[in-house]
Amino acid sequence: MRKVKSLWLASWPWWLLVVFASLAAVRWLPGGYTRAAVAAPILLMAPGSLTLGAVFSAGSRPRGAAFVCSAALLSAIWTAFASLVLYALGVRITADSTYVCLLAVSAALAAVAQARLLFGRPGRGRRAAPKPEIVDPDLSEAETRSAKTREVARGSACYGVAAVVAGAALLAGGLYAYERLPHPAPTGYTWMAWTGPRISGPVAIGSSGSDLRFQIVHHQPDTTIFRLSAMWLGSPPRTLANPLTVRIGPDKTFQGILFVPPLPDGCTYRIVVALTTAPQIDPLIKQAQSWSINADVYEPGKPSKTCK
Repeated sequence: MRKVKSLWLASWPWWLLVVFASLAAVRWLPGGYTRAAVAAPILLMAPGSLTLGAVFSAGSRPRGAAFVCSAALLSAIWTAFASLVLYALGVRITADSTYVCLLAVSAALAAVAQARLLFGRPGRGRRAAPKPEIVDPDLSEAETRSAKTREVARGSACYGVAAVVAGAALLAGGLYAYERLPHPAPTGYTWMAWTGPRISGPVAIGSSGSDLRFQIVHHQPDTTIFRLSAMWLGSPPRTLANPLTVRIGPDKTFQGILFVPPLPDGCTYRIVVALTTAPQIDPLIKQAQSWSINADVYEPGKPSKTCK
């Protein structure tokens, strides 16, 4: 046990970096509270602890609760700053991209903290001779210890305040850069809707059928191939029109018309128009994107009856 402790103290920044890098394997754990219980302490403590190790020497570092609070605060600030950096670079902010950014920052902090740890050992580097301590002869031994304790407490408080100020300055600098740097272009979108008079209830279908108009707005930087289909809902659903493949260019609007034939009876039917991306698979949801619109239709000239 003593050997393990000695090995940890000799190179704790590198070991802590390995622990933070192991977050990549946490995704294999079951989702929910189990994954959060493992990932949250590492994410909240590792970057901040490495920051304190890089800034302070072993003798002047905060201890106990001051260390834990300062590390958690600095880790949260580093996470926010990483998101700002990703946004400024035009990189999509996801859990993976934020993790990679924090891993790079943690690696740099670990190198600095390990160097400070090595040069802070006795016999390493150029060290000044310690100044002789002058003790007041009028103070008792207990009073001398009490004075030293107060001095250490004041030093820890100062370091805690310094960590908070440094973290706030880092976050303020990130916000300032966010306001001054050019923002990346917003992500595009695609949507589909009925056009013409607003549909607020069942749509009347004439004895010769009716046309329902709709449009597809495609505000994307690339041309996309879509598959358009329409069906009657029921048990089972039936095809209302043959599927159609449409190719929509960037920032284009597709105007469509759906012909609804005369209804066979007085039932109210629901029709659905569905749109899916034909060859593309969305990398986030691992399946083709889809959109749909629906409307209830009936023929007012026929007597209404219960439909199953």
